[in-house]
Amino acid sequence: MQAAAQATAIILAGASLGWIMLFSFVVAPVAFKTFDAGRAERLVKHVMNAGHGILGLIALLSAVAALTAGAVAGGAVAAVAGVFAFMCKFALAPREDKPLKGHRVLKTARIVASGLTAFIAPVLIAAIALTLMGI
Repeated sequence: MQAAAQATAIILAGASLGWIMLFSFVVAPVAFKTFDAGRAERLVKHVMNAGHGILGLIALLSAVAALTAGAVAGGAVAAVAGVFAFMCKFALAPREDKPLKGHRVLKTARIVASGLTAFIAPVLIAAIALTLMGI
C-alpha cells in the first residue's frame, strides 16, 4: 500500500511539474513572441484560469498520496506547491474587476504570474525527492 501511494505521489507531482514547465517555458513565451501583446495576454490569462486550479488540485492530491505513503515532509512540500498554484490562479493572475485605488498594470501582472509559476518547479522537485526518500 505504501509503495503504491509513494508511486502515485511521485506521478502526480511529476504531472504537476510537467504542466509548470509547459506553461512557463513553452506556452507563455511562445504566446508573447508569436502574438501581439493583447492577444498573448488574453491567451496566458485564459490558460492560467483554466489550468492552474487543476494544477493546484493535482499537487494537493500528490500531497495526500505522499502522506499516505508516510512521507510527511514530502506531503507538506507538495501541499505548499498546491497552495502556490492556487495563489497564481486567484491572487497573482490578472483579474477583470476594477482596483480599489489606483490602477493595475495588466501586462506586468500576467508576465509576473507566469514567471512565478516557474518558481513552483523547485518546490515540486523537493517534494518528489522527499517522497522518494520517505521523509
